[in-house]
Amino acid sequence: MAGARPEAHRRFPRRGLRALAAGVAVPAVLGAALATARTSPLHTELKESDPAADTVLEASPDAVTLTYTTDVQLALSTVTVRAAGVDGATAPAGDLAYLADDRHDVLVLPLSEPLGRGGYTVAWTTAGPDGHKLSGDFGFRVEVRASDEPGEPPGAGTAGADPATPAGDGATRSSATDRSGAGAGAIGTGMGFLFYLGIVGVLGGVAFRRFVLGRCARDGAPREWLDPASIATWTFFFIPTGFLLGAVFVRLWDRAATFFPDDVTGNLFTVVTGTPWAAGWWLHVAGVVLVTGGLFLINRDGVRPAAWKVIGLGALLLPFVPVLSGHGWSDSPRAVSAVATYLHVVAAGGWMGALGCLLWVNARIGKDPANGADASPDAPGLAEVVAAFSRFAQVAVAVLLVTGGLKIWTHIDAASQLWTTPWGRSLLVKAGVVAGVMALGFYNWRFVRPALANGTRSGGLGGPALVELLLGVAAVAVTAYVVAQPLG
Repeated sequence: MAGARPEAHRRFPRRGLRALAAGVAVPAVLGAALATARTSPLHTELKESDPAADTVLEASPDAVTLTYTTDVQLALSTVTVRAAGVDGATAPAGDLAYLADDRHDVLVLPLSEPLGRGGYTVAWTTAGPDGHKLSGDFGFRVEVRASDEPGEPPGAGTAGADPATPAGDGATRSSATDRSGAGAGAIGTGMGFLFYLGIVGVLGGVAFRRFVLGRCARDGAPREWLDPASIATWTFFFIPTGFLLGAVFVRLWDRAATFFPDDVTGNLFTVVTGTPWAAGWWLHVAGVVLVTGGLFLINRDGVRPAAWKVIGLGALLLPFVPVLSGHGWSDSPRAVSAVATYLHVVAAGGWMGALGCLLWVNARIGKDPANGADASPDAPGLAEVVAAFSRFAQVAVAVLLVTGGLKIWTHIDAASQLWTTPWGRSLLVKAGVVAGVMALGFYNWRFVRPALANGTRSGGLGGPALVELLLGVAAVAVTAYVVAQPLG
């Protein structure tokens, strides 16, 4: 034991430098992202309208035109014009459309009949590139001259209103709702949490089999140990796959209820066609089908290679879903944002999911592959398995840091948004939780792993690894909330 310490000391400086570099990378990446935060308006808001808010018109408009700061999704947009008052009638209108094929930032609602004298309220709902629901309303008045008003067309109904009092509250009201494609209500956020937990679990299971069990196999671990470990990994997949399967239907229903609360069933097909979120939903379905199919193709020995490749393909499809369902698709530059989001999900899922799979496999077979029989003397001990996981985790954490910094840079317009907006404050909470996970992971790598290797730790992975995993689950929960929030 005494003779081993000089070698450990010789090795530690290089490892210590890597740990120091990782520690420096956190503030460096965050600082660079904040220092170069852009000021361009990348987030969807109502920029202007025609008629303008609270304007008084001398003649009925032919159409209502709404101009936004970004492109909006026509399939998820509605605009109505109602006569002012509690029971105001809806003015007849044509189909909502874009201003032109190259102007997807402007919605036009043509009016079928002239509006009579009185106040009117325009209520609108839409979604920007990130898929978050936004809604607002504003008012205007029509003061048609008596000589020009042939009668009282449908929707007038307010001719006796005070002409000095325009409809609305004096300003255009534009606000992001508390709901999004993943849902920001309690049920929607809960399902979003299970959905992301499912992605993490599937990615982690693939990473554990490929990079941890694969490393053990290359180091000479016998089939008598690898086969039971592979079977235990196979059983682990059923938990996250169940989460993802349930989320397929709940996400679809929640999306339709968010944008079309008056006719959810009739708009289920609407929300799965023609939008980035719809493409992501279909990839969600494809990923679940591939993973589930692969699981049922595997033999009981857990070693059919083709089936594992099918599962791996499904796992690689799943990170595209967050890219297309939120900020990853709306931020600019889009290519940078999309790639950073994809790699961020892969790195986070691989790291935390592989840790969960490691604990699962260890609990099921430990060092004894024969369930009670003597373990093979060539079977890798827990220390070797943890060492293989640590090598993969270091790479995953590095990718996580770099892509996290890129995501901040592409998403915020100013550093102050980190503490002045709900999204920013939620992100800071997430960063704090992730920092805790990384600190505990460093403790496990620096102290628990060597103790397992030299036999001075008798309790196995024990509490530290479990706490690290629970903190990772908390980070996933915060992520589910963060991605459902618009920036403002």
